Amino acid sequence: MDGEPSAQRPGGRARSACDLCRRKKIRCDNAQPACETCSFGGVQCTYTEHPSLLRKSLRDQLLDARARIRELETQLTVRELSPDSGQREHGTSNERSATTRLPLFAVDYLPNTHSIDASLATFQAEIAHCGVGEPGSTKRASFFSTVYQKTGAQLDLDHFLASAARSLGFRGPQSRLGLNRSLSPTWPPKPLVQYSINYYSRSGLYSIFPVANADALSQLIEAGVLDHQDDTVSASNLACLSAFTATMSVMHRLGPEFVNAEPDAYIQAALGLLPRLLMETPTVRSLEAVVLIMTYVMPSGKIEPGQLLLSLATRMILTLGAHRMSVISQPEGRHLRALFWFCYGADKNMITRYNQSPHFTDEDCDLQIPDNYVLSSSDNQFFSRPLSNNELLFPSDVRLSLLKSKVYHLLYSRHARALPEARRLQYIRELDQELNDLKCTFPASCWPDLFATPSAPNYTFHDLSMRGVCLHLEFYFLLGKIHDASPSLKSNSNSSSWSILPSSAELFHQESRSILIYIRHVREFLNWHTFWIYAQFLLTGVFSLFKCIISYPTASSYENDIQLLQSLVDMFAELDHKESASTRGHALAVCLLPPCWSQMGDHRSASLSLSAGLRTQRVSSIEIQNSGTAQACNISHGSTLPRLNVIYPEGTQLGETTFSIDLAQRICNEEEIGRVLTDATLPGDVVASNPLGDLMWRLQRIKLRS
Repeated sequence: MDGEPSAQRPGGRARSACDLCRRKKIRCDNAQPACETCSFGGVQCTYTEHPSLLRKSLRDQLLDARARIRELETQLTVRELSPDSGQREHGTSNERSATTRLPLFAVDYLPNTHSIDASLATFQAEIAHCGVGEPGSTKRASFFSTVYQKTGAQLDLDHFLASAARSLGFRGPQSRLGLNRSLSPTWPPKPLVQYSINYYSRSGLYSIFPVANADALSQLIEAGVLDHQDDTVSASNLACLSAFTATMSVMHRLGPEFVNAEPDAYIQAALGLLPRLLMETPTVRSLEAVVLIMTYVMPSGKIEPGQLLLSLATRMILTLGAHRMSVISQPEGRHLRALFWFCYGADKNMITRYNQSPHFTDEDCDLQIPDNYVLSSSDNQFFSRPLSNNELLFPSDVRLSLLKSKVYHLLYSRHARALPEARRLQYIRELDQELNDLKCTFPASCWPDLFATPSAPNYTFHDLSMRGVCLHLEFYFLLGKIHDASPSLKSNSNSSSWSILPSSAELFHQESRSILIYIRHVREFLNWHTFWIYAQFLLTGVFSLFKCIISYPTASSYENDIQLLQSLVDMFAELDHKESASTRGHALAVCLLPPCWSQMGDHRSASLSLSAGLRTQRVSSIEIQNSGTAQACNISHGSTLPRLNVIYPEGTQLGETTFSIDLAQRICNEEEIGRVLTDATLPGDVVASNPLGDLMWRLQRIKLRS
């Protein structure tokens, strides 16, 4: 026998069987010179050493297990998206088909908008259109250079954003923002789809978002489209139903019926159907699907994907003839015209905000305003009123959209930039007058001038709808856009890249202040769901006012402008505090905003915003148990958050006033599941001129008890 009868293996264990016994998997007697099996077989008894396999570390085993789990989850997703796949034959052709589908649904088409990287990328894209320019561009270098010339300070936004990313990463944003959410494509459950259609129909949402025909969608449900989610069903129909449910779920995410909805997963399923949808003949449903996906994506700050989807919708509109009045005589003709105006408004928003070339050319479209569009003299377009499917509102005013198109064509198009300065100044004056004339057609009580002042009382904003807020902000934004096109003074062109005519500079300055004052008044509208809707207004106002401050440091409004910018810094800090607290897992987040003091006879009131951190909670009762010197309290319910007003007598000294708020948690079926006791201490260490002290209240401690 060659070699030792029991060769030593790495690790200390000895070989106990020869090669033949090992191959036959029988016990070897290790006899000399050959074992019994080899002797009977007449073969040489040998021991061959095989290289031992190194054991994987625990970390490597864990990584392999995770990879295997992801693979299995992906296969399950494909199986769920194709319910009939279990009944198919397992032939080669079917296996090849399943393999082809796997990459389609394994990709995350919708980036995680909660992540720090995505947020910073979106922020970079936004500020590039606020007068700062793209990273590394000549415009941004000029911006930094001008800041240095005017202030002597080195400003580097790119370095600042990189530092911010590192800082936020160090703070653990993944857990702070609740990023552990599933983006796997999922079909919406049939009951949720049906409820979404019914809610959309009875609530009158069609008047603002005419993005779907509720009757046609109901017919798809009755036809059993959701029961056969495979190649036998039109991709347009499936994508339309899925995208519609996703849009309704995210719009009404706080409603009890939508609490368990997964809108991101539904929109992923719709996005996965886009390749098939584009290969089908365009229909009203395919147009609706693309418009719904666009409506879902754009408010999250995804401008480029939104633009691409808008271009697809534009081509479908032209193919279906919705840009012509003659389409009215066709089935769903009025609905197609409403879809045209919805996309037309979105297109003009894009060209105004981002100086993009328009998708719709006015000369090729019939721009007759729908006969059931809201009158400019009606206050329905500004205040919260019951909606009717018989009256169209759209997210923005159609007349303002037409003016936006004109502003781009006369001031910002390639042809307009080549015009003589005298002609450009003429257009600026004419467009300014047209914008003012449009404002005069609005009810006098709805003019934006009445709201964008520091002295505007808060109660004037209580009944404003989100559409009304956006309409006011769009007015000021367009005013600034008109006067920002003013030609530079040649005498100052070398000293400042922002020098414009004095008359336009004054209006540009006032427009910037008005936007920021207005946003400060409506800060309750700002949260992580709506931030990117207002981001362009807010960021443009900040950078524009900053330009005015460093360009005209001797202006009489200099101090007020500095204070205005500081108040916005505080507002962002409060917004971050509120959102961070609500996402850290507390059952209740109490955000104490800087008190807005309002004279009430010989009393003053401090407003405290209370927001439930869990979507299933409803604040059912609030009771002051130990109010110290508080004489009275009352509860009022606003559009989003309950508001508690604690009224203190004149002259009260707030040192360490401690009070408790007893909240009853209730779920959607009104079953009481517990109580939360919150103790808040309000320090009075910041003293101002008023008797109470203009306190900057901060929550010091939260105690949760069941």
